[in-house]
Amino acid sequence: MTLNRKKYRLQVSAAPSYDPAEKRAVSVNTDTPVDVISPSSESSIIVRIQNFSGLPDGSPKTNAYFGYSEHIRDLYSISFKIKFNEDTSFDDVLFGNDFDYPIRDNLPYGFGLAYKIFNYAIDPSATGDVYADKPYLYGYAVTSINAITVAEPNEEMQPLVNEDMSAIAPIEEQHVSIPASAVKRRKFFLKQENRKKFVFMAGETYLFDFFNPYIEMGQEFALRLPGYTLGIMKYWDGQPLRYVLKSKSEKVYFTLLFELVEVPMAENAKVDGSRESD
Repeated sequence: MTLNRKKYRLQVSAAPSYDPAEKRAVSVNTDTPVDVISPSSESSIIVRIQNFSGLPDGSPKTNAYFGYSEHIRDLYSISFKIKFNEDTSFDDVLFGNDFDYPIRDNLPYGFGLAYKIFNYAIDPSATGDVYADKPYLYGYAVTSINAITVAEPNEEMQPLVNEDMSAIAPIEEQHVSIPASAVKRRKFFLKQENRKKFVFMAGETYLFDFFNPYIEMGQEFALRLPGYTLGIMKYWDGQPLRYVLKSKSEKVYFTLLFELVEVPMAENAKVDGSRESD
């Protein structure tokens, strides 16, 4: 049964753990970061969603970010800066999605093909088990995230994160450097031997931006891969879409929840009405 999209509004929150009691609301499209402090890191996170119609009421529907030529096609962005409390290998930091409960009974026909498209064309480093009791799909941060740069101490987050990892030197005097372009960097770090040659230095600040045109979260909820489109509401089981930045040893740097919240129809009508009058 397909749920009524108009009964639900999207709400975004962040936390330093999986504990829902620790989550804090994210002000989507405002460029006001939410700070997240975990035992292993300090992060500031900004979320932008094109055509946003979620909570809280009055949130901007878009952001100037989507007007830049680099992002005209993108549907959302998770941008964050982070400072690790200890030196952390590139081979240890994972970024991806996980769930608390099984989703195997809700997976649509053709999902296997969609996964192959994603793994081949979007993130070859991603591995996981969507049929597990606690499904997950993780890639390495240095292969999954679109843009990474080293920031100055206390540097404010900028509208655009421009790829620049040239300041990161390999460990143990190894004669190797990180490719200058994001595309080549992501390919370079598909090899574990290359990931093991670099670390995120304790106390340094790094900026990341993860974005793509594949997940629609604004006025509709849909997965749009090359040659494959899937409306999500028909298969949604009530669980949030959760992004997590974590280590292989289960240190959680932050979690980011995209939750559909049921609201009274009168409130949705008010939102629809205000949209029409814009």
